Amino acid sequence: MPLTFFITYAWSVALGHVEPVFPYISSTGAYPPESNFFSFMLDIISVLMAVTVWARHKQVLGHYNQTLVCKDLEKTSRIATLFGLSSAFGLFLVGNFQSSTITTVHLIGAVLAFGLGTVYQWLQSWMSVCLSPHVNSRGVMVVRFICSAMATLLIITTVVFSVLHDVANQGKEVAYWAQNKAWWQAEGRKKWSYHVLATSSEWVLAFTFVAMLLTLVPEFKRMSFHGVKMHYDRDRRQVREIDGARSTEAIVASR
Repeated sequence: MPLTFFITYAWSVALGHVEPVFPYISSTGAYPPESNFFSFMLDIISVLMAVTVWARHKQVLGHYNQTLVCKDLEKTSRIATLFGLSSAFGLFLVGNFQSSTITTVHLIGAVLAFGLGTVYQWLQSWMSVCLSPHVNSRGVMVVRFICSAMATLLIITTVVFSVLHDVANQGKEVAYWAQNKAWWQAEGRKKWSYHVLATSSEWVLAFTFVAMLLTLVPEFKRMSFHGVKMHYDRDRRQVREIDGARSTEAIVASR
């Protein structure tokens, strides 16, 4: 995820689509050709995130069924999985509906990705209390709570200062100028510091999600998955012969 954002940032800045000083993450992938790469990578990331959420749920259930832990752990894990999958779907919406084209859907995706994703972080942090010290260490538990608290604070900061910046500029799009305007010019822009606070908070917010997911890596290393096994009891000819015999018996019995 960080590599994707850095590539689209460098790409969009080089083409003059955004300013170098803290654009919104989604704005770095709002215009082609970088938007194509942005959508493609976020599609992959959203799928990987959904798989991670599912694997985490299976891990928690496996531990719950084998040991005596918090009685509400299974229910909490199911709820957390719902929030996690919704967050992954929101990431998919953010990548495929750019802020420059379909803003409403893009914002809905951002709320799902960051808002519900933060709830997922808090639920994982709480479950870490129940799973400590057998599945995760107390240090990891503390890190997850710190990530959750930071994500909550950063969401508030991003939303508040973004709204304040728009209000100060009466809703005018002054954050991103074309190539014929020097990005360091302040003419026509008010409360630029609000914009910087909002965008920088969004970037740090994204990295709290990455840090949270990285805390799961040591636990996933102790897991093993077995492929699905399929068994065919009968082939097509056997099924046809048995079904034909049953039909004959039914006809005879009806007479």
